[in-house]
Amino acid sequence: MSPSLQVVLTCCYSLFLLAVAWLLDVLGRHSARMSREWKTTNFVYHDDRDGWKCHEDHWLWPASFDPQKRVVRYRGQHEICGRCPVKDTCSPTMTAREVTMPVDPWPYSEAGLFHRGMTVCVMVAALALPGGMLFVARTVAEVVTLIATIAIVCLALVPTAASMRRRPVDIPEGLPLEASVPDTGTAHDDGRVRVLGVHGQATTDRAGDEADRLIARYGSRWRSGRTRYRSVEQAAAVEAAARSTYDRGRYYRGVDDVDADRSRT
Repeated sequence: MSPSLQVVLTCCYSLFLLAVAWLLDVLGRHSARMSREWKTTNFVYHDDRDGWKCHEDHWLWPASFDPQKRVVRYRGQHEICGRCPVKDTCSPTMTAREVTMPVDPWPYSEAGLFHRGMTVCVMVAALALPGGMLFVARTVAEVVTLIATIAIVCLALVPTAASMRRRPVDIPEGLPLEASVPDTGTAHDDGRVRVLGVHGQATTDRAGDEADRLIARYGSRWRSGRTRYRSVEQAAAVEAAARSTYDRGRYYRGVDDVDADRSRT
């Protein structure tokens, strides 16, 4: 005796949802790869040297590891990037060009876990339909058809859901830690160097943000002939460098010592 039309349609729809879940996972993986390739345009990664080579035949070497974003930051040399003829189009900021590479494979990044979570939710819906229909099955053919559909969905659901629990925790050795967001107060004591500013932000990112803020603030006031600097960008760079030196003094010597020195002067 063949199963009823209702059972057949339920099983077909369950398999259709399984195909949709697989398509979501494939599209998420593809979008992550395209995004990574877009960020590293004209840069080629050499695994044997662990470095990126730009289109001007210069190297970007590992500089730090970001524990929040779980990426390794590769930076070029300032003296080379500063003289590069395509500096304006490659790295419009005052610092050297920087390329990041995630240390976790797909889908262990935040975007990857989001796409994998959507895939698991669709698979759970594909499993719930034949599972609920199994309680109202009347014939042996219907039971066998529903159980076969449930088995197929489970074969895809179990490894997909298990992959979200086996998140790697490997941290590259030999690189200083450079946080990209302010410290939330979590204690870290792993004996490694941390490249942080006074407020817990990465010094490289803070310098670029400070320069942009100064240009936006004083751009309407400073005019050629009214300042001893050649351009607004140069004046902003000088003030940003002074602020960065002051921040490093506060970081290494302590806030109280620096404030005491300023009060005496």
